Amino acid sequence: MSIEDRYRNGFFLAPMVRVGTLPLRLLSLHYGADLVWTDENIDRGIIGCERVVDEKTGVVAFIKDGKDMFATHPDERDKVIFQIGTADPTLALAAAKVVEQDVAGIDLNCGCPKKFSIQGGMGAALLQKPDQLCAILETLVKNISKPVSCKIRVLDDEEQTLALVRRIAATGIAALTVHCRTRDMRPREKAMWHRLNSIVDEVAPLPVILNGDVFSYEDVQRARDSTGATSVMTARGAIENPSIFRAEGPLPVIDVAVEYVKYAVRVSSPFRFTKYTILQIYPDKKGIQYRGLQSSRGYEQMCAAVGIADFYYSEGARLINDRADPEVAKSASAKRQHPSLSVKAVDPGSSGAPCEDAALDSEESPTKRTRTECGTTA
Repeated sequence: MSIEDRYRNGFFLAPMVRVGTLPLRLLSLHYGADLVWTDENIDRGIIGCERVVDEKTGVVAFIKDGKDMFATHPDERDKVIFQIGTADPTLALAAAKVVEQDVAGIDLNCGCPKKFSIQGGMGAALLQKPDQLCAILETLVKNISKPVSCKIRVLDDEEQTLALVRRIAATGIAALTVHCRTRDMRPREKAMWHRLNSIVDEVAPLPVILNGDVFSYEDVQRARDSTGATSVMTARGAIENPSIFRAEGPLPVIDVAVEYVKYAVRVSSPFRFTKYTILQIYPDKKGIQYRGLQSSRGYEQMCAAVGIADFYYSEGARLINDRADPEVAKSASAKRQHPSLSVKAVDPGSSGAPCEDAALDSEESPTKRTRTECGTTA
């Protein structure tokens, strides 16, 4: 099946800030997702990256100034859509060229309503600049070997929305995702699925992907039947339980959370993102395991907190690198200075000092992020 065909009749993982990193994408594919979107990657952050392959894990990391800006794996190569945050055709193309051979498609983010994106002329700001938006898409379509798609929000005015999507479709993109909320609407406000029907008709036969208020596998067919959408995308539904993609029904979320940790360890994912995500997924916010996750400062402690210490020692420890696990770096440093010392595991139920990312920067304060990214929660 070609990637263009995969945009049809599918159930996809949406781009999400800090959450849509490699472990969740691989886990979602494992449970049945047809395509997975990366979290947004800002053009200048990707341009100039060094491509590094980890022989132990198979992970392909794009590194700049010692920081992992993007990571992927051969297991998702034909199903991962790389989302770019940009306001400039030249920069967008330069960024896309860096990752072109390691992803299945390129997506332009025209929906992020956060201050950082808007001030930079990116995300939802592009909705008010159709000439610029379409110039970026046309540049990508003409110069990239992979399919190009676009993710937007609806405008307040329906006729203006239709005029915009007509122009977008004319650029030659392979698919259009519509978040059925306006720029100023928030997740607590019901997604306006009814706004999609006219868009589907306007751009047919272009695949149109619905995003917004999809919380179960059953919602997929309901959304397609009521809107005519080609495919459906979920964000919050996947955070609540990543096994949402199973046609057979979701698995117990605690079991899924454990699987997420295993995936994160196996691909040596940066710990700060894993910790942020597992705290969103884990259902029991009052239990001892959750407190252990909150106080964990590395993968060894995280695995102990969810009851898979044996997995860490038998499989995980040999895969984790210093960038992924702050405790590995700490232990290595301590042993270099004092070879006789060993780092003891912390009781996961204790109230230790919080990890450096226990209170990650808000989406409105991106300057402190290791990765400059933004996404949607729908």
